[in-house]
Amino acid sequence: MARVLLIDDDAEIRETTAIRLQIGGHHVISAATPQEALSVAADHPRFDVAVLDLHLPRADGDELLDLLRHNSATADLPVVFYSANAPHATSVHGLSLADPHLTKGRSLNSLLATISCLSH
Repeated sequence: MARVLLIDDDAEIRETTAIRLQIGGHHVISAATPQEALSVAADHPRFDVAVLDLHLPRADGDELLDLLRHNSATADLPVVFYSANAPHATSVHGLSLADPHLTKGRSLNSLLATISCLSH
């Protein structure tokens, strides 16, 4: 079981993804905005992986990744970009742990497998 920080501004997609990850055995804490994600990361025990939407209000996924990397609690946190608005996550900011082929339009099984790999 992984502790997952899920960041997505779409409430329906965030809830559906969180439920599916929980069914898969993971503990999920969700955030709707980059600011909320940073606050959650500071207030909770260490996460095993973060799942970031690429298109967020007031900061996109790349900007949030930069903020996470500059925060001591999340500097080494594995990140998976997961977005409905792009057929492929084209901007992974040099992050070798991000899977550029995950999209919300695909089965969540790929996301579950990626989280399992990153959290071990």
